[in-house]
Amino acid sequence: MLLNGFKIIKTYWFVLVIGAGIVGMMWFSSNQTKVIAELESDVAATKGLIADAEKTQSGLAKEFNTKKYQKKIKERTVSAQKIGKEMIKVDDALTAFYKSNKPLPKDKTEKDRLFSGLEAAKAKNVELTGAKEADHIKTWQLNPEWSLSLESVITYQDTEYVPVVFSMKTKDGKAAGLIYARYNVNKQTLEDINRYYTTDGLKDEIDVGGV
Repeated sequence: MLLNGFKIIKTYWFVLVIGAGIVGMMWFSSNQTKVIAELESDVAATKGLIADAEKTQSGLAKEFNTKKYQKKIKERTVSAQKIGKEMIKVDDALTAFYKSNKPLPKDKTEKDRLFSGLEAAKAKNVELTGAKEADHIKTWQLNPEWSLSLESVITYQDTEYVPVVFSMKTKDGKAAGLIYARYNVNKQTLEDINRYYTTDGLKDEIDVGGV
């Protein structure tokens, strides 16, 4: 009877060992499958990186055309300066009309000339900034005696926009404010226009319309 008990225990442990071995093999097989899948994913990603690197290297192999780049930057700079000067003329004309204390001329010819110049300035303002009818009276300069200047033009390679900065000064030379804008190279327009006025500028504001 004791012998039979030993046989049962021996058989029981044998079954346990075999079962544990099978479970271990299954776990190992599952783990290996997961590892292989991860390796295959890494290999695919690496191949993609190699392809991108080869493509980039091929592009870098081409000689950089310094003269062409300098020409592009110069063209953008000149173009931004041109629109800057045009915008100054527009704002000067609008400010002279909408921020003036002077009465309208009585002479019909002079009055017609004044309004003709105003309409031309408004049309140009629409062209350069996309201004609406209500925007024309919102001139950059708050006083017709101020001066508006283009301070800087910053250009970058392969970019659609060129940052530009305008400065404003009062009649007595005090800083009145700054205008920040972006020049859209492709559309040739000024966008994202932001105005900042100093205390001296706000104190020197004239809010009397010319109409």
